[in-house]
Amino acid sequence: MEKIVFKNQYLNIVIGVILVVVSIVGYILGWVEDFLPLFIGSVLILLSLKRFIYTYKKIVSKNATLILVIELILDIVFAGLLIYLKDHVELFIGLIVYIRGVSYLLINYIATRKIKLTQYILNIGYVTLGAFFMFYPLDSVSFIVITVSILFLIVGAVFMYAGIKPFMKKRIAKEQIKKNEKEQEKIEKKQEKNEEKLEKLEMKVDKVAEVQKKKIEKTESLQKEIEQKKKVIETQKINLDDKTLPELKAIAKERNLEGVSQLNKAQLLIRLKEQLNKK
Repeated sequence: MEKIVFKNQYLNIVIGVILVVVSIVGYILGWVEDFLPLFIGSVLILLSLKRFIYTYKKIVSKNATLILVIELILDIVFAGLLIYLKDHVELFIGLIVYIRGVSYLLINYIATRKIKLTQYILNIGYVTLGAFFMFYPLDSVSFIVITVSILFLIVGAVFMYAGIKPFMKKRIAKEQIKKNEKEQEKIEKKQEKNEEKLEKLEMKVDKVAEVQKKKIEKTESLQKEIEQKKKVIETQKINLDDKTLPELKAIAKERNLEGVSQLNKAQLLIRLKEQLNKK
């Protein structure tokens, strides 16, 4: 398909529309039937020239080249007669197809000296089809007209598709870009939400860590106070043992202890130490 269409997409669309319109309007108004010999003859000549050029490059044998040249001359003669006489379309098509099959058989055998089954069957098919068109008593002009109209329609559709295809690709590309952008936006929004959740979680962790730190600091502070009090108590206990009875009574009086006037030193020490332990 890429070999028959043009690179310019607008030209392809124009040619496609023209071919489609010609195929429909030409069939309805009878133009295809009127110009059928001219069209068929021109197409056959072009196909013969293409086959000659394509096959000539591959042929090495002189005999095969001679057969190819004779085939081209006969094809041009019969196609020219078809255009000139404007009649017997089936006969001239059959002659050209028949010659094509015979030429294929001869060239393949001369060039390779071997008969490949697939090529052999294809060439026999050409010969059979050509003989059918030449000798079968059937007026197939109507069939050919329909075939040509359908061919115009198909080729026109191919050109139109080749012209519209780039626009379709651009549209699909734009839609894909929009789709990718939307997906990217969704991903970004999701990332933002995840980042927000992460920030909130980090804040909670920081708060918990701060509270834990304060608890630890408070615990350490309390432990220090306890240790200091213990040290003070121990110090006071040691100091009380060194005090005299009057000094102990004075300390008891400062600490508002009652009923200590009749106590001896040992009893007074017990009362003071009990008070210290309660603190």
